[in-house]
Amino acid sequence: MTTRWVVLGVAALVTVGTVGGVAWRDRARTAGADEHAAGRDAQARQHRYEVERHVAQGDPIRRGQHHH
Repeated sequence: MTTRWVVLGVAALVTVGTVGGVAWRDRARTAGADEHAAGRDAQARQHRYEVERHVAQGDPIRRGQHHH
């Protein structure tokens, strides 16, 4: 009877360890994918900002030019 409880306890520990390890690995992988997507999003926002800034800086020059 004691042997049966020991075997069930070891099996439960192995199962919990396996499930926990897989969950931790998947969470780490998902976080990396999220970070990659966030990096691309930040880069796109920076590019849009630079384009808008460039256009805004060019507008006063165009308005100040006289067309003959």
